[in-house]
Amino acid sequence: MAHPNEVFVRELYAAMDRGDGRALAKALLPDTRWVIAGGGAFTGTHVGPDAIFTFWRRMAEETGGGLRVAVRDVLANDDRAVALVDVTGVRGDRTFTSSQVVVFEIDGRQVREARFIHEDQAAYDAFMATGG
Repeated sequence: MAHPNEVFVRELYAAMDRGDGRALAKALLPDTRWVIAGGGAFTGTHVGPDAIFTFWRRMAEETGGGLRVAVRDVLANDDRAVALVDVTGVRGDRTFTSSQVVVFEIDGRQVREARFIHEDQAAYDAFMATGG
């Protein structure tokens, strides 16, 4: 039987995949932190649903619909979950593929913080560099 936080994270990714904004909004707290590691144009910390949705819209605009993710595995306990994710994207004439680790701090069925770390952070930063 899967841990409830594993199920929650898998449901969160499924909602992202189908563009279910209502389900995503319910998963965010007023002070949820969405932390994108690295040093590029799309890195940094986005706090709260408005900032996170603005980030998602900007990402979708810049990548022609966003990066595609495939969840490989989710490891979970009562406070957090770690998702192992394969990421692909196309931006202009550039393509990007990478493995990503996402650490979710979970409070009930809401995300307190999500921290995204790419296997090849420099490649992600170059892919997302302004001027795509």
